[in-house]
Amino acid sequence: MKAILFYWSKGADVRRKIIKIMKQAEEKKEPIFLNKIASLLGLTHVTVKAHLDLLIAEGYIEVINPEGKPHYLNLTKKGEALHKELSTK
Repeated sequence: MKAILFYWSKGADVRRKIIKIMKQAEEKKEPIFLNKIASLLGLTHVTVKAHLDLLIAEGYIEVINPEGKPHYLNLTKKGEALHKELSTK
């Protein structure tokens, strides 16, 4: 499934960029959430939400404050491993 999500499918490039943006925010100790990612990518809220929902469902990203607004996001261990893999390519 990872190869399809991040390499072969439509939207794979956007999902790779989301992972990289999230890692950069983490390294800077900055909060990251949907609207900020959408702004950085120059994409609509709806488009980014669709990608984030998929990444959350597949276990690459987690919401760290499910009851709050906005939902702050974090890479999971699976997401961290993916970022490392993407960085070596």
